[in-house]
Amino acid sequence: MVDLFRKRKWDLVGHRKVWFAISLAVILTGMYFWHARGLNYGIDFTGGGLVTYQLAEPVAAGREAPTLAQAREATEKAGVDARLQIAGTATHKDQLLVRTRVVADESRSESDILEEQKAKLSESLSAVFPGITDVQSELVTPVVSTELMQKAVWAVAWGCLFILFWIRVRYLDFKWAGSALLALVHDVLVLLGVFAVTQREINSPFVAAALTVVGYSVHDTIVLFDRIRENLKLRKGDTFGETANISLLETMARSVNTVLTVLFVLTAVYALGGVSLRDFTFALLVGITAGGYSSIFTAAQILVVLKNREERAIARRRAEPRGPARAGAAARRTAPAVSQGARARPVREPAERPGRVTPTQPAPEAAAVGGEATGNGAEQKRRRARSARKKLKTGRKRKKRF
Repeated sequence: MVDLFRKRKWDLVGHRKVWFAISLAVILTGMYFWHARGLNYGIDFTGGGLVTYQLAEPVAAGREAPTLAQAREATEKAGVDARLQIAGTATHKDQLLVRTRVVADESRSESDILEEQKAKLSESLSAVFPGITDVQSELVTPVVSTELMQKAVWAVAWGCLFILFWIRVRYLDFKWAGSALLALVHDVLVLLGVFAVTQREINSPFVAAALTVVGYSVHDTIVLFDRIRENLKLRKGDTFGETANISLLETMARSVNTVLTVLFVLTAVYALGGVSLRDFTFALLVGITAGGYSSIFTAAQILVVLKNREERAIARRRAEPRGPARAGAAARRTAPAVSQGARARPVREPAERPGRVTPTQPAPEAAAVGGEATGNGAEQKRRRARSARKKLKTGRKRKKRF
C-alpha cells in the first residue's frame, strides 16, 4: 500500500485551532437551522396513520423496487405524504403498507383526516394496481412515538457511556476517554445539523445510522490512540504534541483508505439502492465522513490540549520555590549528622611563646567526636543507597504496568 502521509512534515497538531474552528462552524450552522426550522421528524416519531392494502397478485421476486416506485407516484398524485413498504411472506409478498402523516386541526380530528387520506389513496392506487383493496387502517398514537424517541435518545446515550467506560479501563486515564467521547458528540451534532439543513426525514433508520456512526468513529479513534501510546514508549525525549503529530501521520493512510472504501460502497447504494434506502444511506455518508474527520482532527487534538495542560502544570510545580518547612527539612537532610559534643569543638589556644610545641595528636575528646561523626556519615550513605534501590524498584514496576 502506498503511504502518502508517513514521511510528510505536516504540523497537524500545530494547526489544531483551525480544525476546531471548522468543526465549530459546521455545528453552529446546523444548530441555527435546527432552531429556525426544526427537524423533519418522520411518522415513527410524530405519529400518523397506517393503511394496509391487499394486492390482487403477489409481487414477483426482484420487482419490489419498480412496484414501490409506481406506488410512490400514485401517492404523490393523491397529495398524501406517505412511506411505502411491501410486506408478506418471503415467497408471497402481496401486501402494500402505507404510512401517512396525520396532523389534526381545529375542524377535523385525526380519524377524519385518515379516512380522507385513505379515500384518496384507494382511488389513486386502483388506477395503478387493478383489484387492490384496503384491508385495515389504524392510527399510530403520539404516545408510542414519544416512547420511541426517548428510547432512541437513551440508546445513543448508553452507547456513548459504555464506550467511555471501556476506554477509561483500556487507557487508565479519563483524558483519553473524554477526548473520544467529545469526538462522538461532535459526530452526532454534525449529523443532526446536516439533517436540519437538508430537512431530511428523521425516523427509526436514522437512529440505526447514528449508532453505526458512533461505533465506526470510536473504532478509528482507538486505532489512533493505540499508535500514540506505542510511540510514547519509543520517543522518550519528544513532547506529547510531537508524538501525537507523528502518530497521526503514521495512521492517516489507514484512516483515509478505510473511510474512502466505505464511502464508495455507500455512494453506490445511495444511487442505485432505491428511494426507501436513501435517507439511511445519506445518514451513513454524512456520519462516517464526520467520524473520519473527528478521529484525526478532533479527538487527537483535544487529547493534545489536555496533555499539554498536564505537562505545564507539572513543570510549574517543579519550578515553584520550596516553602520554609520544606527548605528546613531539606537542609537537615543534606547537612552532616553531628553529635552535640561535636558542636562545641575545643578551640586551640594560640601559642604564647615561639618556643612552645603544639601537640600533633588530637585530644581524646576530639578523637571520640570525630569517630562519631564518621559513623553518622556512613549511616547516611547506607540510607541513601537503600532509598535509591527502592526508587529503582518502583520505576521498574511502573514500566511493567503496560
